[in-house]
Amino acid sequence: MPSVFRKDNKKKHLIHELPVIFSKIQLQHNISAGDFPDCAKMQEQLMAHDFTKFKSLKPNLMAALDELLSSDIAKLMPLLRQEELEAGDQPGVQGGAFLGGRAGPFTEGDPFAEENGEEREEDEDWVVTKDKPKYDEIFYNLAPNEGKLSGTKAKDWMVSTRLPNSVLGRIWKLSDVDRDGMLDDEEFALASHLIEVKLEGHGLPPELPSRLIPPSKRRQKGSDA
Repeated sequence: MPSVFRKDNKKKHLIHELPVIFSKIQLQHNISAGDFPDCAKMQEQLMAHDFTKFKSLKPNLMAALDELLSSDIAKLMPLLRQEELEAGDQPGVQGGAFLGGRAGPFTEGDPFAEENGEEREEDEDWVVTKDKPKYDEIFYNLAPNEGKLSGTKAKDWMVSTRLPNSVLGRIWKLSDVDRDGMLDDEEFALASHLIEVKLEGHGLPPELPSRLIPPSKRRQKGSDA
């Protein structure tokens, strides 16, 4: 009987420490929090299971998984991107929220939709403006240096949104408009906006529509032309 109680106590301890265990795995394997199941729900479900029936972790299986993710999946990604591009050219195919899908936030009946194709890019309203004060508060709380957040600080905040790293990587590329490896207040607001759009279940654009380009970056583009 004492051994049974010890096992039960060990089980309760592991379940209680599950948030810490998740955090350690995230850091050790560089996994986004968004790739994990809901911790509270997982704790509840684990209480009903017999831990002695769980199979032990096999290092060779983990090695095979790492190989799959680092090599095999990497080889498939260019093919998937090409497939997306080809699908986008087909008539009747609806894309994500930024490509004209009916459920997206930049579509018919939406105040952010592209209404006049002849309107000059510099004169278009910036979609992000209405929420920028909210994003600015977060931006300045993260202590930017000379008006910009380093890649490390921005990444730490972005990971906290629980989106997968692959999605966050795409959002970073879209938001770092000047490609300097940092985010100013407008680029951070853009990243925050794209994160919210993604959390609502919509897609991301292959490139920024004109109304998403930050105003200061539009002026830079004009001067470079």
